[in-house]
Amino acid sequence: MDDEKDLVRTYELLFKRRHIPLSFVAYDGHSALDRFNNIGVKPGVVIIDYRLPDMGGFDLMKEILALQPSTKIVFISGDDSVRQEALAAGAKVFLKKPTDIKVISDTITALMNS
Repeated sequence: MDDEKDLVRTYELLFKRRHIPLSFVAYDGHSALDRFNNIGVKPGVVIIDYRLPDMGGFDLMKEILALQPSTKIVFISGDDSVRQEALAAGAKVFLKKPTDIKVISDTITALMNS
């Protein structure tokens, strides 16, 4: 879930190449929450950007964790000052933008296998 469409497309291509299943993509918080609510099998790992156009990343993370507490959140932001707050709010991993593609892939794979 990120409002940067080019970045989301990069994630899609990366996940396809690495055989990482992708449940859905969303470019804003409300769409993400709606898709999360309506998908049959909830994703085990979710990437959430801190700054979304209509709902902050923290609010989205709290909503998702309230619906499915076992969801592993990867919180991504260019603002390193929110790292501790993100982890305290329930994120399993915080990654600072820009993040190397291999780091993202390895992080998602590790969380899926934990």
